[in-house]
Amino acid sequence: MNSLELNVLINRFEGTSTFQSKMEGYDFDFFSDEWVLGYKKTLYLDWMNTLDSNVFLDLRLAIAHAAKYYAGSSLVSFVCILKTLCQYLEPATFEAWWLTLTDDKKRVRDALFAFCQRSREYRSPILTPLYDLVKEENLGRNNGYKGILDETTGAYSEIERDNLLEALRIETLHALDNEFATTTAFTRLRNVLACQLMVAIVRRPVQLVQLKWCDLLRVGQAFTSHKEHNRDWQPLTQHHFSDVEQLHLRTFKGKDGGFRHNAESRSHRLEPNLSELLLQYYQAYETYLCTCLSQCNITLSESDTKALMQRLPLFPDQSLFTAKFETKSSLFYSVSDTSEAFHHSSVSIRSNIAYLFDKKLDIKSDRITHKALAFKNNRWRHTQLTLAAWMGLSPAQVAAITGVTVDAIKSYLDLKAPERVKIDQAFAGNSVIQRFDSVSSKELQQHPDFVVKSPFDEEMGHKLNPANCASCQSKGAAPMGCYPCDNFRPLETANHQPYLDKAERKLAISSQSGHLATLKRLQTIITYIRVTIALCEERKNLKVGAQI
Repeated sequence: MNSLELNVLINRFEGTSTFQSKMEGYDFDFFSDEWVLGYKKTLYLDWMNTLDSNVFLDLRLAIAHAAKYYAGSSLVSFVCILKTLCQYLEPATFEAWWLTLTDDKKRVRDALFAFCQRSREYRSPILTPLYDLVKEENLGRNNGYKGILDETTGAYSEIERDNLLEALRIETLHALDNEFATTTAFTRLRNVLACQLMVAIVRRPVQLVQLKWCDLLRVGQAFTSHKEHNRDWQPLTQHHFSDVEQLHLRTFKGKDGGFRHNAESRSHRLEPNLSELLLQYYQAYETYLCTCLSQCNITLSESDTKALMQRLPLFPDQSLFTAKFETKSSLFYSVSDTSEAFHHSSVSIRSNIAYLFDKKLDIKSDRITHKALAFKNNRWRHTQLTLAAWMGLSPAQVAAITGVTVDAIKSYLDLKAPERVKIDQAFAGNSVIQRFDSVSSKELQQHPDFVVKSPFDEEMGHKLNPANCASCQSKGAAPMGCYPCDNFRPLETANHQPYLDKAERKLAISSQSGHLATLKRLQTIITYIRVTIALCEERKNLKVGAQI
């Protein structure tokens, strides 16, 4: 369809061509090839100009009506599927193509539903017959229980979870050990903080990117309406947090389509360590921003800095530091308590986290050996919900962890302790086996700092990297608490039995009144010590046999 035919179609069209996206305040002309659906969310439809005029008009109307109900990222995904569907618009052709699909059937049917059924105002006459062909088909979805245990998309094992947290802890230390004079150094810390916050509050990236500094208050201070300026907000300038003096964080629901529209009813109380980390991040953020603004000849007073930081995103886009503001007034006009300006997008934050774990951190999995372990939001949510169910929390408490309904977590309630223990024990042996012979013990013995000793000065093993142990938060004292750690290499000739006996005694005592998380940790330690003893004996027997 050429430009002349398009003009004829526009002149012939009766009715309004202006539609509203799901994001409030964003309208678009459905004849345009670029629809702005939200902040930094544009849908490109120039590929449709090659379609027949009737098909063009029908599909454009279907997309425009669906835009009112779906977030920008979801609509873009559906339109990508629609672009492929345009090759199979005849029912017979579509039916033949449908038979060739395997994993994509659900995505295709969801896209057809979006364009045919979601809006009551318009249902595509071209796509509806296609949807009718597949709407009743049983796509054989796995039940939730199997999905939770899937090794690539389900909950992390105990070993995987510990390895992720340890790698994240070490990367955080490295990110803080920088001069924040470049965008690279700051964005490294920003991405690490996003991971740390996702771990702590178990919320999606789409919720993290809505946060502003005004959403952080000290425990004891109450939040006012997020739509009003909080004149009592104070910047994070205190240098030490006690167990009592912590921060709490206000979050917003992520699937209602609005930006900072619907605050969750309860804030998240953050641990002292994370509160301290956010303080350091705030100071680096403020310092780097003021340095960038000085290049625009903009100098901020203390009160100006406070007023500005309160309005800025917790996780900013790099454009905040490269924007050329002409005056201080233009800077302040560009942001507000409700604006989306300079906020990182959820797509970008997922990409940044994926790059961090895929390219920079080499984290090992006990179940998948051919690629590095990635940190995924959905997998972390699976992990926390299964752990909460194992600990015996009520359905309401489990649901509150991720901010979902009780119905959404029913699958997790069936995953009790025996299943979790089986998962952990099945892979503990593989993890310990990989530690033997991966590094020369003779080399490590030459450096006293690498040695792990018992209270009686007996060598029990070695550390791969002593610096990683300096800020270890393991609940078990060394060397007993070291056995599950990937940084620990047990000494083959050491006597590990006394620590197995000690761990079993502690478990027997704690079983009377101990917390379930403590019992789980002790069970993990016992599993690893048992495997270590078995492997040491096996290796000794092999050496004796070789000498005979």
